[in-house]
Amino acid sequence: MKHLSRSDWGAKPPPKGRFDKLNRSRVQGVVIHHSGVENGPKNSDAVKAFERHHMGKGWDGIGYNWLVDESGIIFEGRGWDSRGAGTKGWNSRSISVCFTGWGFHKPSDAALRSLQTVVDAAEYHFGKGLWVSTHRKKSTKGYTTCPGDWLGDWVENGMGTSEPPEKVDWAAIIQFFKDLHEQVKKRPLSRPSRSRGLPVRLVQGKLAERGFDAGPVDGIYGKKTVSAVREFQKTQGFLKVTGVVNGDTFGSLFIQ
Repeated sequence: MKHLSRSDWGAKPPPKGRFDKLNRSRVQGVVIHHSGVENGPKNSDAVKAFERHHMGKGWDGIGYNWLVDESGIIFEGRGWDSRGAGTKGWNSRSISVCFTGWGFHKPSDAALRSLQTVVDAAEYHFGKGLWVSTHRKKSTKGYTTCPGDWLGDWVENGMGTSEPPEKVDWAAIIQFFKDLHEQVKKRPLSRPSRSRGLPVRLVQGKLAERGFDAGPVDGIYGKKTVSAVREFQKTQGFLKVTGVVNGDTFGSLFIQ
């Protein structure tokens, strides 16, 4: 997939020469936004429109760390190491990612894959699991519909993408879950250990699929996830009811 740096799309430098630095140790998650404009500008024109709007508000530049357009192109906004400005109250603790299209309609599969790629890259860059949420869930100034009903629901339900069966690399998926199983055996998922990120999102999504309410599929091992894990463990008969996902619980949840 295509990636455009700030220089590639012609970003303006911040007035004081640099953005405020982001303290990477404080980063906890990723917040997804959308343009809020139906039939708005496309591609780099959309990104430049955001920049003009944000700088017109007195900001140092475009407010988002990363942006994804309707064709799946990833644009660098403020990047990984600068504090964003798009999510009031969370800018020092999260990475903001904006879909430049209209989130009330289903984005292209390419755009959805790119959004997932940015989330995966964030976890790799910061070296830890991160929660994933939406602007409407993290807004501190009242009600907002951002990033739209379709995109918001997709993010809050685990960001699953659907591919035609013939395009799915089943061998890679099986190996991925085997590797993840081994990882969970060594380091179980639990609330006391503040487990976060992709493994937690996968567990939350699978619990929901099997009828157990773990709350939002956000990658945070919270009280509702603990409760759902305990309820699942009770149904199995041979698992200890701990609320912790160890190797046995993970295997039972995904293999059966």
